[in-house]
Amino acid sequence: MNQRLIWALAAAITVCTLALIYVQLTWVISIRQAEKDNFERNIYLILDNVVANIDELAMYHSSTLYDSLFNGKLEKYNLPIQERISIEEVAKFFHKECFKNNLNITYEFAVTNALGEVIFSTADFDSANSEHVYITDLFPRDPEYVPKYTLSLNVYRTDFIRQKIWILISASVLLNLIIIGLFTSTLLIIFRQKQLTKIKNDFVNNITHELKTPIATISLAAQILNDPHIPIKEEKWPHLHQTILFESKRLQFLVEKILQIAIFERKKFGLKYQKIDVAELLSKIIGYFSLQIENHNIRLITAIDCVGVKVWADETHLMNVFSALMDNAIKYRKKEEDAWIKITSNNHAYKVIISIEDNGVGINKKNLKKIFTEFFRETTGNIHNVKGFGLGLNYAKQMITSLQGNIKVESTLGVGTKFIIILPIMKENNK
Repeated sequence: MNQRLIWALAAAITVCTLALIYVQLTWVISIRQAEKDNFERNIYLILDNVVANIDELAMYHSSTLYDSLFNGKLEKYNLPIQERISIEEVAKFFHKECFKNNLNITYEFAVTNALGEVIFSTADFDSANSEHVYITDLFPRDPEYVPKYTLSLNVYRTDFIRQKIWILISASVLLNLIIIGLFTSTLLIIFRQKQLTKIKNDFVNNITHELKTPIATISLAAQILNDPHIPIKEEKWPHLHQTILFESKRLQFLVEKILQIAIFERKKFGLKYQKIDVAELLSKIIGYFSLQIENHNIRLITAIDCVGVKVWADETHLMNVFSALMDNAIKYRKKEEDAWIKITSNNHAYKVIISIEDNGVGINKKNLKKIFTEFFRETTGNIHNVKGFGLGLNYAKQMITSLQGNIKVESTLGVGTKFIIILPIMKENNK
């Protein structure tokens, strides 16, 4: 997929996601405002009902008191308010109306006269510190000349509005996070697949070039041996045979590299375990690479102190692991200086420790953690100072891990690299 198209799709999805978030945010704000408006209506409805109940009760109290005490000589509207209604009765009406309208609020109330003086109130009434103040007139049926009283309701807690819509808000936020997460993951997968496609194309280009070298070398050696017109000294025959053998092994190794891609994906290596003498295996590796070491003027240092030590492993795959490390040591040598490769081995606590060290170009510190990643190389493309595929070290890591061992790398850029392989020693009773 074209990179511009990917970014265009990413931009389109981003705009749509932001638009969706905006719509949801507007929707939530609208719902919250609707709930607040509904709350205001309920409060005024409660006040109207409370005032109606107070008025009805006050009229009953006033009529009874008027008939019994004053026998018609005093107007009932002029009775003191304390004789018309009590604070307990007002509180009962408020509680009843809040319960009827399903409002869970914290409130205080007070009754004041025309001068604003508090006649009676609840204990914590404080209009200055309230969030919402609602005021209405008491005794709406009193004549105009009668002193007026007001009922003040102060609401201190209205978080029930958030409680009503928190599920909607939470669901909206969760869905947005899921959408953003899926979008980000999809975008990362697309870019990773694109990068893998590029890397695999590089791999095909590189291995095509690498296959040409052993094929050309074997063909040339075969022509020399078969051409009667080319005189060959007898002492050169072993060298030609060794060259053909080495390049054949190298060709086989490159073919196996190609097969490793499918093997890695299936995670099935088909190992054929057997007893392997570590010292003998290392000697074979040194023999296979002796010609290259000699041709490149590399000084080989060996300290193999594991004679007779055996491990339980697949010989072919284990040889490929050491071959990959040796091949890297040769390829990444410092050509302008005296190059050397050091192979050491020793035993420690039922384990054999093998190291392959060189004084080559080294590895950048930031790439040490990535060095065992499949297809990873510090450069890509089909033109390099050093050819490679980015499979050898990943292959080595998986192989050693499958053998219950461990592989580590120590490197300093410009100084050299040291690979350390640790394998469990085969016990005597193993067959």
